[in-house]
Amino acid sequence: MKICIKNFFEGGFNVKKFLAVFFVLMVVNISFAHAELLRVSEDGVNELVHKIADTIYDEQFQKEKPLLITNFSKFENTEFPEIGKEAWVGQFGLKTADKPDGEIVFFVDAEEKVSSLKIVGHSEQSVENASIVLFVTLRALGLPQEDIEFLMTNLNNDEVLPSSIVWSEKKHCCFVLMAGARPNSTEGFQFVVMATDKNE
Repeated sequence: MKICIKNFFEGGFNVKKFLAVFFVLMVVNISFAHAELLRVSEDGVNELVHKIADTIYDEQFQKEKPLLITNFSKFENTEFPEIGKEAWVGQFGLKTADKPDGEIVFFVDAEEKVSSLKIVGHSEQSVENASIVLFVTLRALGLPQEDIEFLMTNLNNDEVLPSSIVWSEKKHCCFVLMAGARPNSTEGFQFVVMATDKNE
């Protein structure tokens, strides 16, 4: 399986300049003033993880990329409750690796549905595996192939917050993919996926 994603590290991507700024902009969501944030899925975390696992643990997939997702724990989301009152955090990486490549975070609302999600890479070297997990997760959300490819290949070069936006006719909402650095870290990155009712 080959996943193509625009390399937002090109052109001197400076991880440090995103620190502290990233999540503030995400929550304020300047690009979507007057838009209502929607759930990215009507599934709960268990259902969504099982959909992702059905793809990742497929025999052919494992031959090409022996990834695993594991160790999910639930935490209260006190820092940014606007995107979900609680968060389920798991790890992903190659079965053959000594340590995980990163984390997958599902934010859930009061009804335990997935409101938004985040894929975290612990270092720039984990971008390939993080991108594959992102691709599989977007598919598990029910996005069609063309919407996924558009999001993953059209991250713009905005110096403040690289993002990609697509209106999904199938899902009847606007999906947003944002890329930036990990808060409180000097290395690594994260992809954040959110949905709104804005159609532009």
